[in-house]
Formats: sequence, C-alpha cells, structure tokens
Amino acid sequence: MNPLVYVVIAAIGISMLVFPIAIPVFKSSSDLSIFNTNWNGLSEFARLVAEKRDIRPVIYPYNTVRLGEMRGVLLIFSPDMEFSQAEADEVKKFLENGGTVFIADDFGTANSLLEKLGVKARFLKREVRDIFYYRNEKFPFVVKIPPEISNAPLLLNVPSAIVFAGGEVFTSKAAYADKIGEYAVMAELKYGSGRIVLFSDPSAFMNEMMGENRNFSINLIDYLGTGTFYFDEVHRSDFNPYSMGTVYIHRELDRNKAFQIILAVAILAILFESGILKRVRIRLPIRKKVEIFGNLPEWVDREKLEAMIEQIRAGSRLRNRKSY
Repeated sequence: MNPLVYVVIAAIGISMLVFPIAIPVFKSSSDLSIFNTNWNGLSEFARLVAEKRDIRPVIYPYNTVRLGEMRGVLLIFSPDMEFSQAEADEVKKFLENGGTVFIADDFGTANSLLEKLGVKARFLKREVRDIFYYRNEKFPFVVKIPPEISNAPLLLNVPSAIVFAGGEVFTSKAAYADKIGEYAVMAELKYGSGRIVLFSDPSAFMNEMMGENRNFSINLIDYLGTGTFYFDEVHRSDFNPYSMGTVYIHRELDRNKAFQIILAVAILAILFESGILKRVRIRLPIRKKVEIFGNLPEWVDREKLEAMIEQIRAGSRLRNRKSY
C-alpha cells in the first residue's frame, strides 16, 4: 500500500485531537440570568457551579420538560411570573424523588409555588435592614452562618426575609423590617424525600457581588448536593436571549493519544504489508467511505481521500485473488 495513505490516516487522527471545539453561547440582558455576563447577571455563579456540577437551563414550563422525572437540584432566582398548578405538581414529583429545590426570592412571587406545594413558609416581600452593614444599611453583613453551610461571611444586597419557618442563616437581633428582631435569611424545609432551601436575597449571587460572596457560593453549591443543577430561566418575564455566538475552545495535543494513533496506524501497516490481513475484505458502501472519519476539516480533499480508500480496497481484492 502507498505509505502516503498511512500518513494521511495518522494526520487525520491526530488533527481530531487538536482541532478546536465549537460551543454555542447565548447572551441575555435579563436580571439574574445565567446568560447575562453584565453586573446584574448570574453568569459567574453559574460558572462556579459548572466547575463542580453539570448545569442545564430550563427555558420551558416544568410540565413540558417533565421536571418530575429529573434528578438533582432546581435553582429558581427572582421569579416574576406565577407558577401553574401543573408546574407545582412537577416540582412535587421532583422533591418526592429526592431532589433539592433552591428558591432565592425577595419580591414574593415564589410564594405562589410555596402555596401550591402546601408549604407554610413565605417570603416577606419587604426589605430588611441591619445595623451591621457594608457602605450603607442596604448591604447588611451576615456572619451567623452554621459551619455545615459555609465558613465564609455573606454580604446581602437589599434583602428580604423568610417567615413562618425556622431558619439556618439569620440577621443580627437588631435587624428591622416590621419590627426590630432577628430575621431568617435562609431556611431549609423537608419535603418528601427531598428538601426546599429558601434564600431571601437573590441579588447576593449576581456578578457584582461575587467578589464578596464567592467563598459562600462555593460552599453553598456543596451544601445543595450533587447531580445536575437546573437553572430556571422560564419564570422571568424579561428573559431575552438576544444573541447567539460561538466560542472555540482550543485543545492541546495529548501526546499519549497521539502516540496511540501512530502506533495503531503502524500496526495496521505491518499487518497489511505482511499479508496477515490479505483475506480481509472491505465491504463498506461508497456513501460510508468518508463518513467513518467523522466531520473532516475543510482542508481535507474528500475526493482524494475517497480515492485513497478505494486504493486500499483494490489492494485488498488484489491480494485476495493472488492468495488463491
């Protein structure tokens, strides 16, 4: 067989290891969207999650995507659209199957979901201020956090509070909303085999706050559990993926895999040239000739490659005839 054929095969195999991967990227200007890379987006938090877990945006109603059949963690940030009963039923199934639902809200829209789930806890719908703050009282510091949740402090951004529930993370006892006292910022509720985790300040996770809350966010990811993290994008009325681009991730050559490809081609060459494979008949239909190589780069001449493969087939047939 022409030695050039082996060189081409090895080159194509190695090129597959170094060609960049094309990944589609959406962008959005919606508040607290994982597709929003501006100061008010959630892209940095989503990136932290992606470093530890698989992530998937939910852009269709829960009953459409059959949320109840999924496993992992559902994250809902600052919804401003009501939840239907059909969606609540899917959330029930998700929880009863051991899932975790994390709801970060301050305006109280998520109360409609809590009500349909039969949960007494509610978001207060009012701002909570504290005497311990950064810059001004709209940015209170929270340091009363159990170590199993996080060992890092938390900076809030115009938070609300959670009422009619116990609580895991609290303000100081000098905070004020309806009256002076201690208010729950985070509360966990058991539901079936799963759990609901409520958080009263979604803004604490937006890109502008990641400098202060990065460590808390990393700890929270571990606390919420394993499996796929599903980010709710459907209950946001201003969700607008206004553009789509492509990011190319360049890969470095894996020397071990390159060596394996070259070795495999060398063995193939020895077997063909020694006649060990002389009885092997290549019966690929013409339409499959190039497809076995996958998506070839533009610089590969498909016609020449097909001709080379045909030479391999012809050589095999010739050897088979001579062997008899």
